[in-house]
Amino acid sequence: MTSAVALLLLAALTLTGCTSEASNIGVAKNKGNNVVDTGFSVSTVGSYDSADTAVVLSTDAANKAVSLINMDTGKQYTLYYDGTTYVKDKYEGPMTISQIKAGDIVDVTFLKGKKKLASIQKSPKAWVFDSISNYDLAGVNKTASIGSQTYSLPAGVVVLSEGRRMGTEEVVSQDQVTISGIDHKIYSVSVDRGHGYLRLKNEQPLVGGWIEVGNRVIRQITEDMLITVPEGSYQVVLDNKGIGCVKEITVERDKEVLLDVGDVEIAEDKTGIILFEVTPSSAKISVDGKPVEAGTAVELRYGIHQVTVEASGYDTLTKYIQVGSERAAISFTLEETRKKEKNDNSLSSNNAQRIPWQDTLDSVSKNSVSKNDLSSLSQNALAPSNSNKVYVDSPKGVEVYLDGNYVGIAPVRFTKSPGRHEITLKKTGYKTKSYSIYLENNKRDETYSFSDLEKEGGSSGGNNGGNQGSQNSSSSGGTTGEPPQAPGEVTFSVTPNDAIVSVDGTQVDISNAVELTCGSHTVRIEKEGYQTVEVTIDVVSGEQTKSFDLKRIVEVSFHIMPSDATITIDGSATYSADATVKLVCGTHKIEVKAEGFEPYEQEITVEEHMAPVSIVLEPKKSDGDDGGGGDTDDSSKKPDPSVSENDGGDQLTTEQITISQESHPIWNFFSSLWKR
Repeated sequence: MTSAVALLLLAALTLTGCTSEASNIGVAKNKGNNVVDTGFSVSTVGSYDSADTAVVLSTDAANKAVSLINMDTGKQYTLYYDGTTYVKDKYEGPMTISQIKAGDIVDVTFLKGKKKLASIQKSPKAWVFDSISNYDLAGVNKTASIGSQTYSLPAGVVVLSEGRRMGTEEVVSQDQVTISGIDHKIYSVSVDRGHGYLRLKNEQPLVGGWIEVGNRVIRQITEDMLITVPEGSYQVVLDNKGIGCVKEITVERDKEVLLDVGDVEIAEDKTGIILFEVTPSSAKISVDGKPVEAGTAVELRYGIHQVTVEASGYDTLTKYIQVGSERAAISFTLEETRKKEKNDNSLSSNNAQRIPWQDTLDSVSKNSVSKNDLSSLSQNALAPSNSNKVYVDSPKGVEVYLDGNYVGIAPVRFTKSPGRHEITLKKTGYKTKSYSIYLENNKRDETYSFSDLEKEGGSSGGNNGGNQGSQNSSSSGGTTGEPPQAPGEVTFSVTPNDAIVSVDGTQVDISNAVELTCGSHTVRIEKEGYQTVEVTIDVVSGEQTKSFDLKRIVEVSFHIMPSDATITIDGSATYSADATVKLVCGTHKIEVKAEGFEPYEQEITVEEHMAPVSIVLEPKKSDGDDGGGGDTDDSSKKPDPSVSENDGGDQLTTEQITISQESHPIWNFFSSLWKR
């Protein structure tokens, strides 16, 4: 019986605590037993507050960043990843972030305020056609075709080539691409294998024959042709009625190869008699820069010659002809000058320095004057036609090629042929550029103005070696001088959208694209209640987007105990215990210190409408707080401010009680039992 009572008493003491004092040993108490709100926002692994389906623009391993664009809104943004970011393939399998490529369609979750990427997955909704060539991005009504299927092609589709964003019209049929989309909508086009250019030098004996480039390109050879060729190494076979050669070339992306074929077997020097007929009869004719009379037979050596025909009130015509027979007759019909339209940028016809249109694909016919004449001329020309025209207005002074055939120097026009075509622009000292266009059969003239060519790095090369004497006497004079570098059109995407934007000290309207000269500019963005941003941007020719997201400034109140504590924010500014500080939304590091108390460090996330941050420091532990009951060195002790006689009631109190073995109630209880 006595043992049972003893066990019950022991259980009761254990549940209630040894003594009321024992429960307070070494513990700081908050008078009033209030709950302390620290204001900390703790994010767990995988937590997020936003989700999106977007296209990857780029990845930056050094800064652990992924740049994306939302295809519905066109908004670009950057998220940052770390070791806690989940990376998955479209089947939920694990991946590494290095396997995410520009152009991929991904589903992302993230913390918007921190721009912290929680997860990224190749979208299960997306389809991908890898490294294809059977496509057409120049369909009607903003459509594109892949094989036999038709897809919509939005204006903001992401087109990437070697990390550079460009337009769909810059992708040509020789390019090998990867296309991604969702449903029947294309989201991204990545150029896996681009194109370069091949020009022939000393090709006169081969004109009219054929060129084959590695089974990829087979074309009839015309004078001054410029062939678009997929990048790579090829064997080139050239042949014209038994005269030919075989060459090896390597084509690099966006670069031109000049192939000298002057080592082919050439027949003995011959001449032909050419009779020129022109309409109107008052027109003046010049051959290779030398005037000749219409209706008079002219003796010309075999090969290529430049013919220029001009008359007041008519468009000047420049043609390249190949003389290859003993006798031939050539007729030219000039067309009246197109009337100047309201928005026509061409110069007035009354201006003596006017750059004329150069009609190169129409108004030419040929008639043999000899029964024995065989294939007297090889011309890149079509028969006279009243069909509609295509005008290439700019950039002025560049050579224009249609489907690889030279058509003249811009501004230039040629006969409209409905369907898909390739326009190539070239000028010495500038990078050659190609565009895909689609001409509709709408019985209307079409006018194109392209962006200025990008200047090469001081290397003009010898790319015109095959054109000796062919353009120097052109009446347009369009190849002299260098055009100024085209300005950039910068679209500013700013959040909030009513912020004030200034460029180089001048406020600008960002509702439309802002035209800026190429180079560096200082941009300042400000709005009351937000952090002001001032950065330097680099502007290049063409369209580009600069995105800025201003962070809101929030007043945060700090309440620190004890009252003589100090708080340091982000390692710089120091404030008193009860302070209200303006902070930018985002993550900040705080450090709280007070004499006699343990220092406190933490990161807080500042958000709008944030509650006050309350922090209570814990007193430093003395040597006697370990319960050992040993002697302490009084000289090392510091006065405890929490037990001051002037304690106002808001301070924490610490009670220290030392209990010996003999005075402990449990020890006394068991001792009495043993004595019995």
